[in-house]
Amino acid sequence: MNRQAGDLRHVTGKYEKLQMTVRLRPEVANAARKASLRNGTPVSVIIAEAAGQTLLPPPEKSVETKVHNLSNRFLSRMETLERALGRELFLTRELVAQFARAYFNHTPAIPEQERAAASLSGRLRFVRLVEQVNVNADQGVSILNDTEVPNAGNP
Repeated sequence: MNRQAGDLRHVTGKYEKLQMTVRLRPEVANAARKASLRNGTPVSVIIAEAAGQTLLPPPEKSVETKVHNLSNRFLSRMETLERALGRELFLTRELVAQFARAYFNHTPAIPEQERAAASLSGRLRFVRLVEQVNVNADQGVSILNDTEVPNAGNP
């Protein structure tokens, strides 16, 4: 450190010692003396800490605080997704139930002598259905794109 004539600075520990005269308002000086007595530290240290808190930017948050804040944000987003997923599952169950009700209401019972053939046909058709669902899911397409939905204004 360069010292010039009349400069009484030198470094002690984590502080740079700088000798100066500071004029304080009486209430500030009294508060500094009280804090000094309460903490058992010199008034100069109290004044230096107060100056540091006022003049320096606040310290960065600790890693633990950052991780805590990020985990809270992540949890909040997960809860939002969980609510959305719950609604989607509810709608899917409702859609399947409505389909089943319509199917059973409009499909006649199969006669006893045709049940074995109908069961085999049903299994084969179900396998084709699952295969097509897998193909559509892999390709990111939907059967809903195959159907035209009429506009409200066009009959």
